[in-house]
Amino acid sequence: MKITDIRSTCIAIFREDGAIARNWVFVEIDTDAGITGIGEATTEYHEQAVITQIESEIKPRLLGMDPTDIERIWQLGYRDFWWRRGVVHASAMSGIDQALWDIAGKAAGLPVFKMLGGKVREKVRCYVRSGPEFCGLTLEEKAAATLEMGFDAFKHGVGAFVEPMDYERQIDVAVADHRLLREALGPEAALMIDCHGMFDPQSGHRLVEALEPLDMMFVEEVLPMETVEPTLRLKRDFPGVKIALGERQMTRWDFRPWFEQQAIDVCQADISHAGGISEMMRIANFAEIYGIEVAPHNPYGPVALAASAHAAAAMPNFLILEHCRLLPWFDKIQSLAVPFVDGHVDILELEKRPGLGVELDMEAARDHVRHVALDCRRMPRVDGSTPLY
Repeated sequence: MKITDIRSTCIAIFREDGAIARNWVFVEIDTDAGITGIGEATTEYHEQAVITQIESEIKPRLLGMDPTDIERIWQLGYRDFWWRRGVVHASAMSGIDQALWDIAGKAAGLPVFKMLGGKVREKVRCYVRSGPEFCGLTLEEKAAATLEMGFDAFKHGVGAFVEPMDYERQIDVAVADHRLLREALGPEAALMIDCHGMFDPQSGHRLVEALEPLDMMFVEEVLPMETVEPTLRLKRDFPGVKIALGERQMTRWDFRPWFEQQAIDVCQADISHAGGISEMMRIANFAEIYGIEVAPHNPYGPVALAASAHAAAAMPNFLILEHCRLLPWFDKIQSLAVPFVDGHVDILELEKRPGLGVELDMEAARDHVRHVALDCRRMPRVDGSTPLY
């Protein structure tokens, strides 16, 4: 079996209020055996660069290769370039890698997780997030909708952004929101916060201290991720709070200092950025050595969800999976949908399907095959400068 073609498709997805929410980037790999594999390389602000990397640089190298030589292709795709590991290169390889696993599974008649060593769980727990999928709803309505949909886990951000940037006022907003959410969700549901890496070390400590009584499953990216030490200090100061980070790390080499210094409790590697299914499993194995759990970052489309679910099914140290329900397009684009039951991906149902077990109706998305620039989010300080944190 040989690779005969590689295609990328960008689909603009809008919120209910008409604003752009995401540009999904799908990768299709055709073979001379009539098998087509699909992957997802969705990112933000770099979509066109990722597509160019796939079609101009990676595709010519892979045409004619055996798509089931997944590790050989990963090594070539990673090491055949002078500049490595940036979000463009790693995301392009992530989409390619997912599509290769889809082909291998279809050719073997097996679900991908079987080829990763088999399942260690029958269902993959997911959480929903307070993002564009809940456009126009209050916090109480978001909590109620989450529970009604069968999910028992919810992630919110820092609340309405305070402008100009004021850490103390933003902490007040974030804590008030999460107190309300804890009451609305009840004591049994998991609650998480995404801080977007926006706080400085002092305000970050005050925020985590204020959230600690709310029994958070984890606190995400409280501090910027450029250096390890500030987050390491945060983890040491709050041993009872799980510190999460990793959506902006590419490959095991980026995660190495965070794992070796045990600076985080939860690794949030993203299957569409960190290197695909192959690298996600290596990262998870590496994290397991240090007792670090994996909660894959995944605010993207159905293919990334399916790929993440297969990895999670075979991952001993999996914690929970992010799921961004951008309706109606999340459901409309799937001709064979990722199976959901009560807030979980049903692995027993995926077990009946070869490959990733998801198929897209590209015809249904034809009118959306385009790229729309995402809005920039700027948080200036009172003097107009950009915060260091």
